[in-house]
Amino acid sequence: MSRATPDQERRNFERQDFLVSCGWQNAQVSPLVDDASARKYFRLERRHDTALLMDFPPYEIHVDPHGIYDDPERQASVAPVLHTTALFERAGWRVPEIHASDEKRGLVLIEDFGDITFTRALQAGGIMDGTGQDGLYLRAVEQLITLHRFCDEGGMANCGLVQYGPDNFRKMLASFKNDYLPLIIGDEGKRIAAITAFDRLLDEVLPMCWQAGEVIIHRDYHVDNLMLVENGDGGDDCGIIDFQDAAIATRPYDLVSLLRDVRHDIGPDLEARMKQFYLAAFPDIDRSGFEMSYVATSMVRNFRILGRFGWLAVKAGKTRYFDYIPRCWELILRGAADHLPALEEWVQTHIPDPARKAPDLAKTTTDLTREAHS
Repeated sequence: MSRATPDQERRNFERQDFLVSCGWQNAQVSPLVDDASARKYFRLERRHDTALLMDFPPYEIHVDPHGIYDDPERQASVAPVLHTTALFERAGWRVPEIHASDEKRGLVLIEDFGDITFTRALQAGGIMDGTGQDGLYLRAVEQLITLHRFCDEGGMANCGLVQYGPDNFRKMLASFKNDYLPLIIGDEGKRIAAITAFDRLLDEVLPMCWQAGEVIIHRDYHVDNLMLVENGDGGDDCGIIDFQDAAIATRPYDLVSLLRDVRHDIGPDLEARMKQFYLAAFPDIDRSGFEMSYVATSMVRNFRILGRFGWLAVKAGKTRYFDYIPRCWELILRGAADHLPALEEWVQTHIPDPARKAPDLAKTTTDLTREAHS
């Protein structure tokens, strides 16, 4: 077993010192699966009580999720967690209660929601009442309705969140051009032509994302971040986690994240029913504008995801996400012919069907090396 480094020993001391201040120093501590960022989580158990310790050291670096900075690497902070928790509590969401925090040292003690995510409930086949696929997705959409009513009633005023505009989305899509397109368009001339046309496409499409207005968004709203939490009345609530990157953005953003998740294919029929359920709660929304915004926002999310897959493959050697690439392209094109023909035209012109599969990374690397030395 390798010995802890001096930095690890210092961090271990800081965690223990924090737990002493909270009265949890004698708890059994079990590490949980690390977050995709520098955040780490530990489950604490003492007698019949449990809690979670979030460890997000301020000397760590995380990537700006909002497309604000040209250099996306930023200093880590738990401040967004503290701020958004209070905000979503006011909005009526069931989010983990914060028991204690040390913002300076990047430590937060939070309520433990347990382990039953909507994903696990779906995998269990809906054996519990109300946890079948339709029931769970209805619960998830109901939470968005609650949040968006809060927004429509003035909840966004002075909420302290980043407010997205087309430029934010454009910066988020830089990785699609820089990290993904080289994997599928080996010819430099064709790639430059595709990128030039892509930038023109964004000029036209990005403003359409706001056709249905804007709301507070969770930004990563999907079944892995929704949980069944006992409510003390014999039932369970829809618990919501991982919302620290919340922002103000296009109204369909979270609905798209939920219903067009590349990892969980619910099919177009259930997607359509859930959209209609949502829209029935907001009869004043223009349906045509909403559909245009929905498809445009889906384009942004899935192009951004493809860029992330490319970055992970080339920079981190992680190619397991390539299995999701065909579905990303299917979701990008779903509804485009009716609502965003310019998007469909760009894809059909520059990304033929064979290029919408998992790329051959070895061949691409060879082609790019040859191109760099030509």
